Amino acid sequence: MKTFDVIIAGGGLAGLATAAQLVEKNKALKVLVYEAYQIGQGASGVPAGMVNPATGQRARMVWNAEACFKMLDKRLDQLSASSNTVLKNQHGILRPAIDENLAENFRMSLKNTRWPKGWIEWLEPDQVRQRVPQLKESSGALYMDKGKVVRTPEYLNAYSRYLKEAGVTFVFGGPYSIDNRGDWCLKNRKNAFTAPVLVVTTGYKAKENKYWSELPLNSVKGQLAIYYCPENVGHFPAVSAYGYIAPVDDHHLAVGSTYEHHFHDENPDARGAGLLDQKLLELLPDLYPKCQRIGQWSGIRATTPDRLPIAGKHFERKGLYIYAGLGSKGLLYSEFVASLLATHITEGKDLPYEISLYRFSKMEELREKAREDNESGS
Repeated sequence: MKTFDVIIAGGGLAGLATAAQLVEKNKALKVLVYEAYQIGQGASGVPAGMVNPATGQRARMVWNAEACFKMLDKRLDQLSASSNTVLKNQHGILRPAIDENLAENFRMSLKNTRWPKGWIEWLEPDQVRQRVPQLKESSGALYMDKGKVVRTPEYLNAYSRYLKEAGVTFVFGGPYSIDNRGDWCLKNRKNAFTAPVLVVTTGYKAKENKYWSELPLNSVKGQLAIYYCPENVGHFPAVSAYGYIAPVDDHHLAVGSTYEHHFHDENPDARGAGLLDQKLLELLPDLYPKCQRIGQWSGIRATTPDRLPIAGKHFERKGLYIYAGLGSKGLLYSEFVASLLATHITEGKDLPYEISLYRFSKMEELREKAREDNESGS
């Protein structure tokens, strides 16, 4: 049996960021990241992740956008400096208005939201054509200079190398079970690992854990396709409409994502490929005939009812924590929320209500019941 200070179950964006924040706050901590299969096995391993500060039909600025971008940019710069691979494409994000109603929504966002200086601007239709001549006609667009595209697998691999150098232990050990008999015990077929603190960062699979079955997490399947394009598309901004189209490098585009709330399995399928082909055709009709789909990917995202992450300590079990619900904003939220959670774990500082477990009535009811049971038993 091997003993650690913290076990993190899950090797995706949430798990790696949590490990980093913990060891950077306390270099003496012995941290284990346990991943059943491989880094970024689930939704975190999407081939290209778009980092977009504006959300929804009204282009609202995402929760704590400035802090999220600051921390993600810092991590990207750190990992890029030690990596031989380009981790990001920073040509901004274009949100075309497909009709005048959407254009009015976007203009109102500029008027009513206190966007940081230099983050966002409105482009008239002729300016949009200058940026991306191949783009479908629009009523204008928001251009978000702060937006970027991250090559997520390369980012995660660079992240894991950094963590190993920082002393974090990684185990890839297949299916496992979790139990609590004093300290937390994570056991696979061959070994057992114990720690007083266990952080579950397994995305939608967190609900399969008996301690977290009450979590208000929904599962959404997303499929993405990679297309080869003979024209140089590396200078394109990412396009956010009907999903998104993002340049991966000079001759490859990532097109995503489907949003499937009802699905039979986790694998890519022909229906998803057809939907992604249609997205590319609708947004870049002149470029589409030249493109060849060369790969397809799928993953299951965990989302919450209010589309914000969920993090915190179990309502009853000492030393048990959760970090899930990143949805489609995983890259953007991952580092900032991990820093808040690490401070919560190491210093006992309260998490912001917006991401706490107890903003949901069911979780609050469970906490109150646990309190009543403890008081009656004392």
